Amino acid sequence: MTGKLLGGRYELIEVIGIGGMAIVYKAKDKLLNRLVAVKVLKNEFNENEQFINKFKRESQSAASLSHNNIVNVFDVGVEENNHYIVMELVSGQTLKAYIKEKGELPWKEALFLVKQIAFALDHAHKNKIIHRDIKPHNIILNDEMIPKVTDFGIARAISSATITLVEETMGSVHYISPEQARGGFVDEKSDLYSLGIVLFEMITGKVPFDSDNSVSIAIKHIQEDIELPDDLDDVPLGLLDIIMKLVKKNPIDRYKNSRELIKDLILIQNNPAARIDDLQSEFQTKKTPIIADNQLNKKDKQEKGKDKKKIRKKVIIAVVILSVLCGMVIFALNSMIQVQEVEVPALEGKSLTEAIEILEENNLEYIIEKREHSSQVEKDHIIKQNPAAGAVLKEDQSVKLIVSDGPKEVILPDVTDKFEVEGTQILENMGFVIEEVTREFKDQYDKDKIYEQYPAAGTSLVEGSEIKLYVSKGKNTVVITDLTGKSLEEAKNIILSAGLVVGGDIQEVTSEKYDKNVVVSQTPKGGQEVAKDSVVNLTVSSGLIKTKSVTINLNPYVEGDNDDDDEESEPQKLRVRVLLINQANESTVAYNQEHLSNETITVNLKGVGVQYYQVQINNTLYEPAIISF
Repeated sequence: MTGKLLGGRYELIEVIGIGGMAIVYKAKDKLLNRLVAVKVLKNEFNENEQFINKFKRESQSAASLSHNNIVNVFDVGVEENNHYIVMELVSGQTLKAYIKEKGELPWKEALFLVKQIAFALDHAHKNKIIHRDIKPHNIILNDEMIPKVTDFGIARAISSATITLVEETMGSVHYISPEQARGGFVDEKSDLYSLGIVLFEMITGKVPFDSDNSVSIAIKHIQEDIELPDDLDDVPLGLLDIIMKLVKKNPIDRYKNSRELIKDLILIQNNPAARIDDLQSEFQTKKTPIIADNQLNKKDKQEKGKDKKKIRKKVIIAVVILSVLCGMVIFALNSMIQVQEVEVPALEGKSLTEAIEILEENNLEYIIEKREHSSQVEKDHIIKQNPAAGAVLKEDQSVKLIVSDGPKEVILPDVTDKFEVEGTQILENMGFVIEEVTREFKDQYDKDKIYEQYPAAGTSLVEGSEIKLYVSKGKNTVVITDLTGKSLEEAKNIILSAGLVVGGDIQEVTSEKYDKNVVVSQTPKGGQEVAKDSVVNLTVSSGLIKTKSVTINLNPYVEGDNDDDDEESEPQKLRVRVLLINQANESTVAYNQEHLSNETITVNLKGVGVQYYQVQINNTLYEPAIISF
C-alpha cells in the first residue's frame, strides 16, 4: 500500500512495523504538513468481524487518552475496506531493544522510566481503561528518553464485572499477571503486576520466568514466587521492596492504584535509604559474624639451670596476676548474670513521646540518630528503629531512632509559558504529582504550552502535593468545508455552525453549472485551516446560463439607398459586433466578425433572464433589443 492516499490526506511512505493484526506505516499528513504513523489492519482480517471490532476498540480506547507518556491518536477511518488509525510518529526505540542493548539499567534510570510509565497508567486508569499488555515492547523511548506507552490493542473500558474468559486471555506471557493467566478478573492491579515485571527486567537485565513453553511460563506466574538475584547490592532496598509489592500473587497485596506506586517511587528517589514499611522485613541486611582467634603461646619447656629463687618469684607473680584476672572475670560474669534481657518493642509509626514511654517501661534507653523529612510518616513520629522490633537487648542498652520532621515543604515553581513536557518534568522531579491536565484553545499560547497552574507559583507545599495544569490546545482553528454546489442558505448555516462568519458582500456571477443562489466559489477555499471567527466570502450563481440564437439581416444596416440604381451594387464589407448587456448595465462583446452587407447571420448569445443585445456595424451602434433567456 506504499504510496496510497488514505482519507484524502495521509500518504503512506514506508512500512516501519508489522504487528499481529496490523501493519504500521510512516506517512505524510498533507493537510497539516507533518509526519505521522498510520496503523492499517491486515488484509486477512478485513473480512473478520471479530478482528475489526478489536481494531475499532483499540482506536476508541487510545483516542480517549491524552498524556505526555502515551502515544497520541489523531484520527481513525476506513477507506476501501482498509481500517486505519493515525497516530503520533515517535522516533526512537522500544524499551525492550534498549534493555537488550544495555543489559542491567542503573537503578536511577530504571526508577525514572518506571515512574513515567506509572503516570501513563494512572491517566489511563482514571479514564477507566486497562492496558492489559504492558511490556517493554509496547513502550517507546523517544529521542529525549521519555517513555511513551503504545498499543492499546487489547485495552477496554472497565465495567463493574470485567471478567476475561480463559480463551480470551491476552498479553505477552513473560509479563502476564496470575489472574490473566487463570482467565480471571482483570483490573488496574493487573497492569501494575506487569509493570513490576518490566521494572524487574530493567534492574536485572532478564525476566523472572523463562521457558521454551509459554504454558510453563504462565503456570510459573500463577504458582511460583519471584526471587530477586543476590547481586543487587547497589540497588536501594526500598526499590526492591517496590518490585516485590508489585509482583504479589494476590492482587489485594499489590498497590491499590498507580498513584500509591508513584508516591513510593518519589520517596525512594528523594531518599534512597528509605524502606517500604510493609515489606522491609523481606530484605533485612544479613550480618556476617566475625570470629577472632586468640592464641596463647605457652612455653613447653623452661630453661634449665635457672636460679630456684627466680623461679619461685615468677610463680608467685603469676599466681597473683591469675588471681586478679579470675576476680575480674567473676565480677563481670556476676554483673552480666544480673542484667535482664529485653525484647525490643515495635516503635515505627508511633509518636516520639509514646515510643519513649514504651522504652522506659522496658528499661531501655534511646538515641535520636537523626530527624528527616517524610511524606509518609507524620511529624514527630518514628520512621525507623535500630535494632528492629523483636531483637533482644540487655536492659539499659539503647535503641536508635530516626524521627520524622513531616513532609518537606517546597516552593511551587512557575511553569506557565513552558511546554507541558518540560513543566511536568520540573514538577515531578521536585516531588509533586500532576493530578489533572485541562486543555483548552488559547490563541495567545502555542500548542502544548502551560498557560495556568493551580496552586499558583510561589505557594509553599509539601512533597507529593497534587498540581493541576492548564495546557493550550493552540489557536482555536477549524477546517473550512467545501461549500461549492450548496445553496446559499445551507452554506450560511455550515459557516455559522463552525464558528465562522459569513462575509457581508455576497457576489453574484452567471454560471454554466449552477442554478441561481447556489455557491460557485468561496474564499478561503474548502480544506484550509483557519482561526475561529474568520470571515468566509461567498460567490453565488445569479442563474444558470442559457443559449439563445438571434438572426440579423445586414441589408438594413448598409449606408445609402440603392433602390434607384440601374445595376445591382456590390456588397460592402462590414465589421459586425454584437454586445450583450446584463441587468447591471454591464456590456460584453458577444460577437465580433466581418461579413458582407448582403448576408443574414445567426448569432448565439449566452445569458441569464432578461437582457439586452445591441448591434454595432463598423463604428455605428444601433438601438438595443430585448432578449429573454
